[in-house]
Amino acid sequence: MGALAIPRLSVEEYLALDRETEARAEYHDGEMFPALAATWQHGTIIINLGGVLMSRLDEKPCTVVGASSRVQVEPKRFVYPDLLVFCGKLQFNDGMTDTIANPKVIIEVLSPSTAAYDYTTKFAWYRKLPSLEEYVLVEQSGYRIDVFRRGDGGQWILTSFEGPDAVVRFESLGVGVPMADVYKKVLELPGFDRQTANQAARTPTPS
Repeated sequence: MGALAIPRLSVEEYLALDRETEARAEYHDGEMFPALAATWQHGTIIINLGGVLMSRLDEKPCTVVGASSRVQVEPKRFVYPDLLVFCGKLQFNDGMTDTIANPKVIIEVLSPSTAAYDYTTKFAWYRKLPSLEEYVLVEQSGYRIDVFRRGDGGQWILTSFEGPDAVVRFESLGVGVPMADVYKKVLELPGFDRQTANQAARTPTPS
């Protein structure tokens, strides 16, 4: 006998299940995938960067949202960014308030297991969002942040920021964030080898 087919979830079934539990799960064409557990470095970087952005955007009509809100990147695909920023009136994909439709900036903190996915496949999905102007990828292991910005002709322009003294520019928001603030209490530990971390921070870029 052949193997039994695994039943696929509809979008409505996924959303109902995802809303019933505190554990986040992404949805890809009928299948749910629980979000991977993050390291303490990952979580600290998110808190640091989110907090600094909130303070920089205090006088602007923009809001920073954490990983509790999903984004629909295709009709049958939902993902959870680490951080996102929207400006103006918040828009949703349905009558609920947990699937954001108009992110202006999306931020992902990289790990060795997700870096290639975040740089390529996930970036390709995010590029389909008309509202998105900047996609930001943050290394865990060293002072490096890559910012992809949508140009006037629709092309995506990469600017890389490296080193503890760099200031990361979010052009779509009109703000800068000191690199040292992003990695506060993450890389400045006793015995931490900054040169080794910076070398480890190299990750593949989209082809």
